[in-house]
Amino acid sequence: MNEWGIRIENPGLATLEQAAPLQIQFYESEAERRFLSCGYKSFDKTADGFSGKGALSPAPGLTFQFEDIWTRSSAIITVNRKVTVSGNAHGGFYSKISFDTLKGLTYPDVKLFAPGMTYGSPDYQYDFAPAGMTNYLAGSFNAREDDFTIPLCGIYFRDGTSAALVNLRPRCNTTVAETHDTKTTLIDDRIRFGALGANELSDGGISLAYWFPGSEESRQRYHPVRHGFIHEYSISFRFGSDETYHDFYTSTWRWCWGKMAPATNYHDMDVVQKSLVDHLAGLVLKYDDRVGIPFWTSMVTGRNFGDAGLRDRDAVMGFVGKDLEGAAMLIRASYDDTTTRGKENHQLGIDIIDSMIRHVTVSPPSGSGFNIETGKPTLTNPAPNHVPCCNGRMYLREFTDDMRWVLNAYQWELKRGKEHYEWFRWCTEFGEWLLKQQKPDGSFPRSWYPGTDKIYDDNYQSSYNAMAFLTKLSEVTGGKVFWTAHGTDPFLTAAKRTGEFCWHNYESDDQFVGGTIDNNNVLDKEAGTLSLEGYLALYEATKELKWLQRARAAADYAETWIYAWDVPMPDDEADETLHWKKGVPTVGVNKINSQGSGVDQWMAGDVDEYARLYTYTRDEHYKDIARILLHNTKNMVALPGRMYDLYEPGAQQEHWGISSYRGEARHRGALPWVTVNHISGIFALKDFDIDLFNELAHRV
Repeated sequence: MNEWGIRIENPGLATLEQAAPLQIQFYESEAERRFLSCGYKSFDKTADGFSGKGALSPAPGLTFQFEDIWTRSSAIITVNRKVTVSGNAHGGFYSKISFDTLKGLTYPDVKLFAPGMTYGSPDYQYDFAPAGMTNYLAGSFNAREDDFTIPLCGIYFRDGTSAALVNLRPRCNTTVAETHDTKTTLIDDRIRFGALGANELSDGGISLAYWFPGSEESRQRYHPVRHGFIHEYSISFRFGSDETYHDFYTSTWRWCWGKMAPATNYHDMDVVQKSLVDHLAGLVLKYDDRVGIPFWTSMVTGRNFGDAGLRDRDAVMGFVGKDLEGAAMLIRASYDDTTTRGKENHQLGIDIIDSMIRHVTVSPPSGSGFNIETGKPTLTNPAPNHVPCCNGRMYLREFTDDMRWVLNAYQWELKRGKEHYEWFRWCTEFGEWLLKQQKPDGSFPRSWYPGTDKIYDDNYQSSYNAMAFLTKLSEVTGGKVFWTAHGTDPFLTAAKRTGEFCWHNYESDDQFVGGTIDNNNVLDKEAGTLSLEGYLALYEATKELKWLQRARAAADYAETWIYAWDVPMPDDEADETLHWKKGVPTVGVNKINSQGSGVDQWMAGDVDEYARLYTYTRDEHYKDIARILLHNTKNMVALPGRMYDLYEPGAQQEHWGISSYRGEARHRGALPWVTVNHISGIFALKDFDIDLFNELAHRV
């Protein structure tokens, strides 16, 4: 019997074909899963494409009728699929659309792209991440579409051609049982998400595929085999040529972003700013002459200590502690507030910085923070068995994150007639110590043992952390006698050397690694945002175009960790048990790492970086990203009249599940970064360009 298959002919290696486009998996029991496929029985031309029809019959009296409508627009091919069940049977099914590359191609011949998961290499991934080395060696990459910031999987070929599969209209409905159960096979017509991936074929080639609903090896999901049941979905394929790998994934991502048109959820920024600043000030703890922002606070009760046994009396620099950046935000907020509240916040900020300087030495550093109750130095995670990868070490990032903001505050105060020389000297002392730690190739260690020069982590992929700090230190020390002993600017020189090391060894290949100190040395979004900050700082200091180009590369990478679509909460779950509430858009949340399905709002602090890129490049897309980061990251911040179940305006918890345990989290608290990032994104944009802030703050 004649059957029709499909071949999408492209110049070069990006040719895809499928001899049997009608495909289902028919589930009868755990031991009985059958995969069936065939070609179209008819394939007819329509006004703007083709209609392919056919049927699969896994048992007598049971038929799956397929109707696929294919259309083409330039380099985009779209299929709208409708499958109708005729007959009834025990069990379930999913249908699949897949295309195969030319025979002979394997993973080493191509580079895969899946936003927030893989950027061309399995290196710097957890072994069992979806795109980690274990699955890479097995020739397998598959994930549910709610794990994707855009449901998008692409293949880049060595001749510069590419093919990408994307669902531009994901629905992704689910149930409480489905999202909580990661082991049991489930059959439910309310499951409306798919899965996608790119897998090596046993007889050669790579299969680019989408299946609906989205079964994974450990989480089997099916629709019921019920007479008259219909399931429908739409998938697009985008083809490219004459691009680098970076240009391929950037152009594909941007095209998808434009088609999905993620909506800005506008907020009143005056209300947001006041709520966040008041909340931050309320977090501050005082013991005798020691003042700091505690490491963890319950966002339900407002308690600063005792909850969940966490270290709530520690004030810690950088990363998630952000004690000093928080202090700088209180100082900056006070300049816009002439009331008693503003004066009190100003003094709080000064007291926090002074407390850290009194209790933490920096050459070498005695720790990355101090205990507010006792004054003793501490680390981000000093306790045994608490996030073991961080125990007993102090990280480059902790110091460079926060000291840069102390230098900003030093400049703000100096302009207002107050010189905090001890702030300047403390940061400079650390900078001088840090210069001695730089390797001849421009790199820096990831971490050290406290109170020593002894290296703990002798890996160097996160050296980018030093760039923005050293560049700021160069700016603040400029023209001072300090330089005379060196004959040149040692800090800017060191920052440039670091930038060259990071770019040429890792980031020119889109490997932005090691941003989060508690996720070991893996690919993550914060590596992209921190590199963006560093390259922008170098561009602004030198006006050398290469730094701006590298900043763009980091920004292009980092934005692919932002969800461009709205993932609905489970249909049958009560709002009071959800931590992300129903009806609140998820557009703008950021995927945390390439292994899990957790999201947060880290990039609320990167509004100004994308706004600055827009200003320097006039690329409107960066302005769109800045607008989303300004507004949509505030979607779950408690505000007057919209408190959710949090204890005061300005409160927001730290993270949520988006696939497993969708809309829920492991705890209901927040580390200081949550509030600080929101505030710093607002003030950094205001200070960069108040007119641009006003444009982005108000509804278009």
